[in-house]
Amino acid sequence: MASTEDVIARQIALYGEPLAGKFARLLAAYHISQSRLAAVIGLSAPMLSQVASGQRVKISNPAVYARLLRLEELASSPAVRSGDPAGLSAALEQAAASSPVLTTEQASGAPESTRHAAVVDHLAGIASVTELRAAASATGSPALAGVLRAAAARALDAAR
Repeated sequence: MASTEDVIARQIALYGEPLAGKFARLLAAYHISQSRLAAVIGLSAPMLSQVASGQRVKISNPAVYARLLRLEELASSPAVRSGDPAGLSAALEQAAASSPVLTTEQASGAPESTRHAAVVDHLAGIASVTELRAAASATGSPALAGVLRAAAARALDAAR
């Protein structure tokens, strides 16, 4: 059986950070309990607890993880950042109702350039030029910084 430290190290390799950190930010941003977060993303409360505490490595259902990512995206919206109860509720409902379409073809079947372009387009559509440039400057990953700069350029072109 893997130690908690090994599990956390694998989470960092998979997600860039321990899932407990992602969960903690969302709990604070949305002012919700761990059981409410579990319900919104479609995971059982015990499973969320096990993943957060380092007893389990990952969220195996891609749709659940996609809803988690959607909550992270929505957390930067003005309605959520303001703490407005109606905005918080709407964001939680939107994430819970989402039915992400994830296929292995999208992840591995499309050429690298097509996947890269799709990511750049998506980022350009959800963040401002300023936010994208700031994120590019803040990341320690040259590859990610390049994607973020490309998205900033795409967003700038779209604004013209």
